[in-house]
Amino acid sequence: MSRTPPSRISLVSSGLLLMAFVVWSWLVGAGAFDRLDRELMAPGLRLSSAAAEIWAAVAIVTWPGVPYAGLAVLAAWSFRRRLRNLATSLVLVIPLGWGGHLLWKALFRRTRPEATLDLITAHGWAYPSGHMTAISATAAMAVATVFVTRQARFSRVLVWTLGIAAILLVAVCRWILQAHWSSDIIGGFLWGWLVAAVSLIVAGVHVLPDNPLELALPKPVEPTGKRCIVIVNPTKVLDVTTFRRHLEYELVQRGWESPLWLETTRHDPGYEMAEIAVKREPDLVLVAGGDGTIRAVCEGLAGTDIPLGLLAAGTGNLLARNLGVPLDESLALRAAFEGEPTPIDLVRLTADPGTRQEASHVFGVMAGIGVDAAIMERTNADLKRTVGPAAYVLSVAQNANHPPLQVTVQVDDGEPFRRRAAVILIGNVGLVTGNIELIPGATATDGLLDVMVASPRTPADWARLTAKVLTRRRTGDDRLDLIQGRRVRIVSERPDAYQVDGDTGGRCSVLEAEIMPGVLRVMLPR
Repeated sequence: MSRTPPSRISLVSSGLLLMAFVVWSWLVGAGAFDRLDRELMAPGLRLSSAAAEIWAAVAIVTWPGVPYAGLAVLAAWSFRRRLRNLATSLVLVIPLGWGGHLLWKALFRRTRPEATLDLITAHGWAYPSGHMTAISATAAMAVATVFVTRQARFSRVLVWTLGIAAILLVAVCRWILQAHWSSDIIGGFLWGWLVAAVSLIVAGVHVLPDNPLELALPKPVEPTGKRCIVIVNPTKVLDVTTFRRHLEYELVQRGWESPLWLETTRHDPGYEMAEIAVKREPDLVLVAGGDGTIRAVCEGLAGTDIPLGLLAAGTGNLLARNLGVPLDESLALRAAFEGEPTPIDLVRLTADPGTRQEASHVFGVMAGIGVDAAIMERTNADLKRTVGPAAYVLSVAQNANHPPLQVTVQVDDGEPFRRRAAVILIGNVGLVTGNIELIPGATATDGLLDVMVASPRTPADWARLTAKVLTRRRTGDDRLDLIQGRRVRIVSERPDAYQVDGDTGGRCSVLEAEIMPGVLRVMLPR
């Protein structure tokens, strides 16, 4: 998980919350509040009264499992919108909040008040209040979510209001039912907010600014005159409205002009949009989509000086992973605006050159012919959208008996060699899904392409090569060729499917590839 250091105000706020909880807990444990708690004790409710039934229902509805379940749903919502760090923080609150309050109860072993009502929500030890911990942490994370997703002012005020109302409702409920002493309720409130603050820091979610004065006196933003073009694949960006609001907030905060939005189509993954961007010469192009969309835009911007910001929103997101671009939307936007424009290599691939079937492609990750292309070709697109990379597992099983290819491989002006190969890959980078380094040492900044030819013959060969890939030890195996160069020509004795960055390109017998050194400037994290 990519993360950035927390702001100073976040650290100070969390430190103050920790100090407050520690001091409060010490005072509770020392009995400093015992007399005051007894004096503030609620008068109690009659068992058969309407008020007792209403407050008992509130206690059940606000049982800790309910708000924590809401956090889990909110985490899933955030993850699907590529707010991965926010989703992590939301999930982290659950074990810290629930497990933490149970641990404190076991340590303090403080008895509850003698309640007039015997309720299932008022059993066990008293300090701190689990109901109060859960609702306080949930309210804090709901507020953090609307700030991170840059909701409108009305939405932020509404969530703040509802959060405060929910906290007060639960506090009154626990007090009036005599389920807790007043100090237990305050302790639960402090623990809930502390858990939320710590979870946000651990997950690298920025809610508060670095300078505390910005909260009270926002600094006016001077217009820079900079322009941005956004190329977005609407089938990959689940919530375009939230994404657009998030991006426009970042632009306003930096004094940039309103962006030009260009959406890809079913028939054009981004080539025409990239052509429009080149003609308009913006200060930055942002691409939000899967590997296919990113590849099309990279090809369109190759050879220009226009910086490209990657907002990976696909299944594999392989170029972003290999370049170290965060998959979290907030951090990816920060890298796009504040990162370093770094030249990277691309690879030009030609299938069946000199024939009527000749096809040319430019890619940034990997291309191949044979079984890997067959796997891509037979992967169900709907299943991939539903379960992600797991969809490839079914396709792998379906292509387990794909016959190897008899190929001749020539790298640069070296001596051609023949192999009966199961896997033939041309790589610009080395990592694939799962952060597996399929081609060791391959980088997009060395001016070289990497060729991998795997020629296993027996199950034992397959097992050995798989183990070497997983453990990143690839030396001294006569069934595996790893070669670097600037050009490669692969000739197969029979036509077979080929793929380019995970997209199938058809069938061919010959593949030629050549490195294009430093032709694209990508904004990478500093």
